[in-house]
Amino acid sequence: MKAVGFFIGIALATSAVAQPLDFVVDPMQSSIDLTIEIDLGALGGDTDSDSSSVSGMVTASFDDPAAPSESSLHDFFGAIDNDLMFNWEPAFLSTASATLAGGSVEYAEPGTILGPVPVMSGDVTFPMVPTIVSGVLTVDYNIFLFGSGSEVINLADLGPTADDISGMVVVGEDDITLTNTIEIETSQPLVVEGSEIGMVIVTGTATLVATADLPSCAPDFTDDGQLNFLDVSAFLGLFAVQDPAADINVDGQYNFLDVSLFLSLFGAGCP
Repeated sequence: MKAVGFFIGIALATSAVAQPLDFVVDPMQSSIDLTIEIDLGALGGDTDSDSSSVSGMVTASFDDPAAPSESSLHDFFGAIDNDLMFNWEPAFLSTASATLAGGSVEYAEPGTILGPVPVMSGDVTFPMVPTIVSGVLTVDYNIFLFGSGSEVINLADLGPTADDISGMVVVGEDDITLTNTIEIETSQPLVVEGSEIGMVIVTGTATLVATADLPSCAPDFTDDGQLNFLDVSAFLGLFAVQDPAADINVDGQYNFLDVSLFLSLFGAGCP
C-alpha cells in the first residue's frame, strides 16, 4: 500500500510524457515522384521521371494528441507500390532504360527519437532527418563508343542522406492525420565496361499521408472511465508478468521507463 501511495504521489507531481502513435499510410493520398538523370558529362545526358502510390507506416508522438503543440518522430517507412520505369537518350546513338523494383523510403535510424519540435498552427518540421532510399535499379544501356550491357544499382548501398522533413498535423473528431514531405537526393557513378563514364542522379519527393486513431485514456487500465488505485494496481500486475500492455513506451522492454511514463500519464489525467 505504501509503495502504491508513493507511485501515486510521484504521478501527481510528474508532467505528461508523449506516447507514440502508429499511423497507417494511405496509398490513395501518398505518393513518390522520382526523377533519374543519366549525366555523361561532355557526351550529354537525359532525365526521366515516374511516380507511384506509397503504402507504409509512421510512428510519432505528441504532447497532447487532441491539441498538439509538440511532436517527436520515431520511425517511418514507405513502400513504393509499383515498379518505376525510366527511359533515356543521353547522347548521340545512345539509349538506356531502367526498372526500379522493391523501392522504399525509410527512416535510417529507427529507435532514435527526433524531437520534440514545435507544432505551430498545425505545421511541423523535423530537422535533418536521416533517410535511406532502397530498391534495385536495373539499367540496360547502349552507349555509343562505350558499348552495351546492364548495370544493377542497389540504392540502399548509396547510404542515408539527411534533410528536413516538413509536415502538417490535422486533428479530427476521432483521429489524427500527419502529412510528411520527404526530399530525396542521391547519386552513384555509372560504370560501363569497367570505366566510369558518368553519374546516375536520383532526386524526388515522397509524400506520406498517414492517420492514427486518437488514443483513449492510456492509464485507465480498468477501462471504467476513472483513474484511481485500481488502475495503478492493474498496471503493476501486468508489469510484473511483463504483459505487452504494460510496455507503455513500446520498446520491447519492461523497466523504469514504462513505470515513469505510466505515472506521468496517470498524473496528467484524462479528458
